[in-house]
Amino acid sequence: MKRHGIIKRQVLKAFAQETKGATAVELAMVLPVLILVLIGIIELSIGMFINTVVEGSLRDASRLGLTGQIQDGISNDQAIVDMINEASLGLLGLTTADVTTLVYENFAYVGQGEDFTDLDGDGVWDPGPFTAPDSTVYPAGEPWVEVNGNGTYDADFGTAGLGVQGDIVLYTVSYNWNFLSGQVLPIFDGTIPMAASIVVQNEPY
Repeated sequence: MKRHGIIKRQVLKAFAQETKGATAVELAMVLPVLILVLIGIIELSIGMFINTVVEGSLRDASRLGLTGQIQDGISNDQAIVDMINEASLGLLGLTTADVTTLVYENFAYVGQGEDFTDLDGDGVWDPGPFTAPDSTVYPAGEPWVEVNGNGTYDADFGTAGLGVQGDIVLYTVSYNWNFLSGQVLPIFDGTIPMAASIVVQNEPY
């Protein structure tokens, strides 16, 4: 038994000191992490590229409305979408529904709306008839501060369109960027909501 124990210890010691194949084992342990990091870098780089392309092409496309150019055969909205899709090298397939244009009276109104009293604390304006927690009924909805005199609550002062000369126009592109790695590794399947916007003032034309 004593001899058997000595042999066993010698075998275990020799096994512990053996280094052949250690590199392959270490690589097998580290490789999945390296692949994940590489995929993440590629995804981030492509996402940044797409966002930069969209912002740049949106700036160029906004000149269609800025200068009042009229396109032959298609609407200006479609022309803007076509310019962005072309600049994205086929990675995006935007439609006119993904691009919004809002016209404002001045720059101070851009992205702004009328203030209101949030009686129920849900963070949104509730139309009438509205019953407050104290049972008070507001026929016109939660109280708001009338700014533009149209008699209705405006969450955003902008109106849809490209405007006319001198108008302030906000161009916004909203789209979902699909993970390319989702086609290879289902665990990465998903989308990232992205957006780009630019505010311009139409030139005299």
